[in-house]
Amino acid sequence: MQSRDGLTDNITPHFSDRRVPLNVPHQASMPVRVVALLASWLVPGAGHLILGRYGRALLFFVIIVGAFVFGLSLHGRIFWPTVAEPPGTFHYDLITVLWFAAQIGSGLCYLVSFAFGFGTDPHPLPATSDYGNTFMLLAGLLNYLVIYDAFDIAAGRKR
Repeated sequence: MQSRDGLTDNITPHFSDRRVPLNVPHQASMPVRVVALLASWLVPGAGHLILGRYGRALLFFVIIVGAFVFGLSLHGRIFWPTVAEPPGTFHYDLITVLWFAAQIGSGLCYLVSFAFGFGTDPHPLPATSDYGNTFMLLAGLLNYLVIYDAFDIAAGRKR
């Protein structure tokens, strides 16, 4: 038993630091980073799935694929760079190049739609096609942010 004279209020120096770090970000290896980035572009949320973030992976997949499919159901159109009319400084029409760059961000959603001819109608219904185009552009641009988020997690800059 200890006497009153030997007691101190500060007992922390007597014990080692036994804290367990939780949710500390860690870097993934370079091959895992590359696979996560490519998978994240092809299938929205797949990069997060590879990195073990299952909830985020499911959320991103449902939102991005859902927005793209909803855009197609509203008679949205997929864009491919077309030659400018009349040809000028740029060989391609700049608007179609920008829309293509936004939509290709959705990965396999765009590629499968293009391969099967979904959204390739040159004269879609005007009442809903603009809304459909907006949803499809949103899906591609949002997936670019998801790719960047997967990169941050793989690089160890984010949990």
